[in-house]
Amino acid sequence: MNTENWLTGPVAITGADGHVGKVLHGRLADLSNPIRALRRPDNWKSAVVDADAVVHLAGTLQPHRPNTYQAANIETTERVVDAVSGSSVQRIVFLSYVGADPNSKNEYLRTKSRAEKLVQQSGVPSVVFRSTFIYGDPGDVGPSFASYQSESGGTVSVVGDGSQKLAPIYVDDLAGMLAAAALDPSTPTGIFEVSGPETFTLDEFIQSINPGEIRTRHLPPLAAKLLARFTPQLTSALVDVLLSDSVVNGDPVEMAARFGVSLRSLSDVIAVSEAVVS
Repeated sequence: MNTENWLTGPVAITGADGHVGKVLHGRLADLSNPIRALRRPDNWKSAVVDADAVVHLAGTLQPHRPNTYQAANIETTERVVDAVSGSSVQRIVFLSYVGADPNSKNEYLRTKSRAEKLVQQSGVPSVVFRSTFIYGDPGDVGPSFASYQSESGGTVSVVGDGSQKLAPIYVDDLAGMLAAAALDPSTPTGIFEVSGPETFTLDEFIQSINPGEIRTRHLPPLAAKLLARFTPQLTSALVDVLLSDSVVNGDPVEMAARFGVSLRSLSDVIAVSEAVVS
């Protein structure tokens, strides 16, 4: 990736301690840009006043009390927009999710859409990535798929019948797109749907990220929705997202190329990981 004409000033990152944030930090560490991780107690306005870019990763699909979708997805975005007002920030990059819709009955998708609008109305050129589920290396698949990984070959519980379609994106590929969107002024602005290059059923993907054969226990949709009423770590919005397809409509390879990234297949990611381990 040619970084010759990229912005060289500070980059502020919300959610920098999350799965995507840590990988993005590693990507940016090879550049000269100072990196500023924005945490909730920090003064965001003073942290970004002289920054070139803000990458807004903070948000959640699974809020833990007292956190809420409103606080995690909208209020953090309001803080970003307030912080960049009057600053030197030239680009805002926001990580959203496919299916974000202001009219959705799903609270997660609705709050993500409202956050997108706040970013777009900030007055700063912005890039919104509506991403599918994100996965990492087999040893660290990330929060989206951690519950689907069984080191001992035990049973994995799956919401739904496992036929949901997924086009998950490798976290390092997504980090490359985030970095280019933030620092390369020649990349386009707007809202873009991004995913990995392959589509699987959920059951197929679970088998692929586990060594050997594993057993899956499928939780019927009605049972999952009833369970969400009584289980703090579940919400009805989360269950609905897990039961739905996570794919995009366009060509993910072409989209990634617009941000200078060549998407990797799951088999390539696994092969590289196994080679490193051996």
